[in-house]
Amino acid sequence: MLSRRRFIGTTAGAVVGAPIVRSFGKDEVQDKLRIAVIGPAGQGAYNLGQVAHENVVALCEVDEPRADKARSQHPKAAFFTDYRKLLDKMAKEIDAVVIATPDHVHHHPAMLAMNAGKHVYVEKPLARTIAEARQMRETAAAKKLVTQMGTQIHAGDNYRRVVELVKSGTLGSVKHVHVWCNRAPDAGNRIEPLVGVKFDINQWLGPVPAEFFYANHAGWPHFHWRWWWAFGGGVLADMGCHFMDLAFWALDLGAPIKVRAEGIPLKGGNAPMPARMKVDYEFPGLKLTWYHGVDGPSLDGKRKYEGFTNGVLFEGDKGDLIADYGKRKLMPDDFAESTKAPDPTIAKSIGHHKEWLAAIRGNGKALCRFSYSGNLTEAVLLGNVAYRTGKELVWDAAAMKVTNTDEAAKYITPEVRSGWGV
Repeated sequence: MLSRRRFIGTTAGAVVGAPIVRSFGKDEVQDKLRIAVIGPAGQGAYNLGQVAHENVVALCEVDEPRADKARSQHPKAAFFTDYRKLLDKMAKEIDAVVIATPDHVHHHPAMLAMNAGKHVYVEKPLARTIAEARQMRETAAAKKLVTQMGTQIHAGDNYRRVVELVKSGTLGSVKHVHVWCNRAPDAGNRIEPLVGVKFDINQWLGPVPAEFFYANHAGWPHFHWRWWWAFGGGVLADMGCHFMDLAFWALDLGAPIKVRAEGIPLKGGNAPMPARMKVDYEFPGLKLTWYHGVDGPSLDGKRKYEGFTNGVLFEGDKGDLIADYGKRKLMPDDFAESTKAPDPTIAKSIGHHKEWLAAIRGNGKALCRFSYSGNLTEAVLLGNVAYRTGKELVWDAAAMKVTNTDEAAKYITPEVRSGWGV
């Protein structure tokens, strides 16, 4: 049996990040993975609950009172307000790290953890920028780490049945996919004077240049950071990885070759995100169109499907399929009545987090590992780059470059604050 001590010794050397390949004995504590959770409030509280059956050895939250519940649930876990100190002081006591911070501080702690040989779970989107997502994907592959992005719906049975229908050829050749989400930014978001913040702003900012926060005095309730480009990517970055995941999985999509975007500005407040947005992605032989802020696949909100205020519509030459998280429908009715669903080929998931934990132990694969989710994230974020430049982008994925305008480069690889590079 390969003991925990010997495993950590090996991951510090030539086989950094290799899955745990040891049998399990009668020592219940030894058999548990040692997990650190960075950002255990909000969505992080859900993630913490999904790994709580393991050995949670460390917690980190910059706004300390937000961690009170997590700390009461795991009183033996070491607590930090700076993840850099956590990863420095406890590197030998951690097997894996869960990261559920705002988008702009996904990349930095994930890179520190992976460079230390730790397996990582990171909330969606994988990173705030394309360059960050690319580096995370390449690092995970180089170090042979077990990774997972928090696209929890990927483990749902409904998504698996949809993927089977599409891959089986039931719909025929699919040439266009429409993806929509009715969520919109909060019109009341405003940049306000900074008042009452009692935590370390420097730590919260991470790699984002400090002058953004201080010069603009961004009032920042904990969720609404996502409506400013310095910290997040609006509805598209928030929800695109969930809904577009279905199309990427079912159609084995790689990188788009062209992207263009348009939007309707937000009324009220002064957050820069569009209230409504449409993004056209061109792939070889296929088009995918994203919409948000509407109840159906049209920017004007006029095209709707009853029961699907959010959805993914596959248009095939034999028939169509529309799906949401928990339901699906073949169209038109005569096609649905004459069509038999293929036999299941994708096994029922043991759970999104459990897939990751099992893969760390050498059992199976995490389906949203960075080799998959990094590509998905890059495409999602490219839609925001197209919106911000106001131009159709010609994308060279291999070179990670827009070839028809230099303006996009600053959004693909933005400035990083001194001392926060990796």
